Amino acid sequence: MNQRVYTLGAWRVKPGGETAFIAAWKELGAVFLNLPHPPPAGSGTLIQSLSDPTQFYSFGPWESLADVQAMRQDASAQTGIARLRALCVEATPGSFQVVATA
Repeated sequence: MNQRVYTLGAWRVKPGGETAFIAAWKELGAVFLNLPHPPPAGSGTLIQSLSDPTQFYSFGPWESLADVQAMRQDASAQTGIARLRALCVEATPGSFQVVATA
């Protein structure tokens, strides 16, 4: 049985690039929804720090690690992720599993 996994990215955007980053992130979300095994629609979340507007985190669920791996191999997803990275001074993506809830 596949276990749902989450992608989480920490993004430090170049100062002044916040609006462009948000637009590029939304475009990447549209790319994800067109993948053969997309994440659940409307489940991606982008948050921005209130104290540092250049700091963003994005996260969302995927049905399996295989779906995340396939997304990361997809040419259109790679292009979208590269567009995000180009707007950043630091970008750290990762894959995670739920180990507890409260």
